[in-house]
Amino acid sequence: MQLPSFSATRLIPIFLLFTGLSQSFAAGVGINTTRIIVNQGSQAASVTLRNNTDEETYLVQSYLSADNTESTASAPFDALPPMIKMAPNSQQEVRLVKKSGLTTRLPTDRESVFYFHARAIPNNAHNVINPNEENHGTVKIALENVIKVFYRPKGLTSTPMQAQAGLLFEVAPGGVTVTNPSPYHVTLAGLTMGMQPITIRQQEAMLAPFSERTYPTTVKNGAIAWTTINDLGGYDVHQVPR
Repeated sequence: MQLPSFSATRLIPIFLLFTGLSQSFAAGVGINTTRIIVNQGSQAASVTLRNNTDEETYLVQSYLSADNTESTASAPFDALPPMIKMAPNSQQEVRLVKKSGLTTRLPTDRESVFYFHARAIPNNAHNVINPNEENHGTVKIALENVIKVFYRPKGLTSTPMQAQAGLLFEVAPGGVTVTNPSPYHVTLAGLTMGMQPITIRQQEAMLAPFSERTYPTTVKNGAIAWTTINDLGGYDVHQVPR
């Protein structure tokens, strides 16, 4: 049974996958957004990194990958500068610059997704305040933030908001199948059926354009409600009535 969808205009109890704020943080270094949109025709996009600590200095390595790994071979953007030193309570802009010719190979009928990595490496080569003092017994671990980068071609049908509200749902054996008929990536932050939360693993939260995925649940009927993450990193709530 396929169900029509429309955007809700009232609050709906819903199970959220994520509880993060509008910024992404790791190891004291934050990114000022949770996603980056690069529109076709733009030569570059920018993102701001912030060192929110009062005492720690970090070396931050920035790069892009095509599949959420460390491979940069097929990413059509360079992160410039690729390596920066960030003093306490400082910020730095990193630009995502198109590599010559690579974006022309991307699909023109749908979005493409890439991943921006900001790896924060704390200073432990020597004591920052006293260079002659050694760090005895100190172990410091490099951590990183990873956020999505969406390349958005011109002339796509509909809008991102319509895509998020326009998901289709069908009861399937062992679960509910969610279909994304739009050319946009849609990321689910929560999903319920009959007021019962449906568990979505984080790696399965994003629906690619023109794709579908079945999420396990024992619930067979009832109103469907879902929360999506919009271009600004905020939450939008939608529902299908019983």
